[in-house]
Amino acid sequence: MKWLFIVYTAVLPIHVYGAHSCEHVFAEEIQAVPRVFFHRLISKNLLEPSANTDLVLANVAKLAEAVLHENSKIIESGRAYNRLRMTDFVVEQVKLIPGKYVDGYGIFMVKIRNKINGDIEFEPVRSNGRAAFVERSFQFRKDLKSSEPVVNRFKATYLENDSVKSIDQGEVLISSLPEQIKLSRVMSQSEREQWLKDKSVLFGSYGARTHFAINYFKFQKQEPYMIPYTRQQLLEAYRRGEVEINTYDATPHMQMWRGKIDLEMEVVFVGLGAMNGLRPTMKEALQQGILPF
Repeated sequence: MKWLFIVYTAVLPIHVYGAHSCEHVFAEEIQAVPRVFFHRLISKNLLEPSANTDLVLANVAKLAEAVLHENSKIIESGRAYNRLRMTDFVVEQVKLIPGKYVDGYGIFMVKIRNKINGDIEFEPVRSNGRAAFVERSFQFRKDLKSSEPVVNRFKATYLENDSVKSIDQGEVLISSLPEQIKLSRVMSQSEREQWLKDKSVLFGSYGARTHFAINYFKFQKQEPYMIPYTRQQLLEAYRRGEVEINTYDATPHMQMWRGKIDLEMEVVFVGLGAMNGLRPTMKEALQQGILPF
């Protein structure tokens, strides 16, 4: 994941910090995850060529156009530079990127054309042929080096019969998790002591953000600490606007644990208030002598 660099800031009670802004402070709560999100694009009995059928590509084109429109504001504002206005465009072509990490959600390169000036651009989208997410949504983080960064809220899209619908990305990914989970993070001894000894929260080039994987992720060949947590705790923090849920890089199955939705994801506690709110949980786990996995 994207870990913290060191800049010192005072530790204050959580209520001292104002609520940081986010695209939608309250997520659109869902009762159940649509079953199409659990579909596997490729499996032992379904080889890669079957993911390149006309039907799959046509479905992905519809899903991609919707998911790019739904997230157009975040994509534009989160880029280092704008190559193409993310409004008034159409999808002209979709192509599966070949590779061995596409058995759940493949990476599709989507060619889009601006209807006003004809400019062409290519955008990657993750899809299983029945649902779609923005690829690597963590790349659109904003307010770097801020103590209270903006919390992005992304949309996913899915097919219901012949209609394309949108749904809150974080709600879908969190709701698909088991009730008991662990937050996985590689940390240095100095960071471990920060949590244990109530030292100042540290942040750096990504702003006040603390990044985790779910259950297991070996970052830069180092084993992570595993912090007991629950799905409900994560949902509540997300709905309070303290957590951002992102799609992550496509990785081999042995490198990152995935839930029932076969897609890589990261959990980011955003803002000093959220990070200090997490401190008691981190401190309790580390005091119990939890070692890297």
